[in-house]
Amino acid sequence: MLDDGIYALSFESSAQWGEGLALLRGGQILGSDPHGGVFKGRCRYDAASGEAIVEVRLAVPPRGVLLTGLEAGPAGAFLDVSGRFPPPKPVSTAVVDIAGSPITVELRFVGPLLQV
Repeated sequence: MLDDGIYALSFESSAQWGEGLALLRGGQILGSDPHGGVFKGRCRYDAASGEAIVEVRLAVPPRGVLLTGLEAGPAGAFLDVSGRFPPPKPVSTAVVDIAGSPITVELRFVGPLLQV
């Protein structure tokens, strides 16, 4: 199970790599990368496998280019992405499919969210 908090993300595809940041609270995920990509979705725990199932919708900005080489075009693009992650101790890694290309995603727990 993934704990509520802040996660640093690393993305890798062939020789390309990138980074992002995500917040997880109550099963809801919100994140972004430095190039304007934004994703939101949900996370649920699969007790049988001990993995977190993450399902997000990635919004790619107009003319954005993904690590896979996919170009979003003038209108941008929306992509559904899902993956299964073991608990991070301290890092969790999964390979996800983005528009037919594999991307390795690494999650690293940064810290808990402040209680208000």
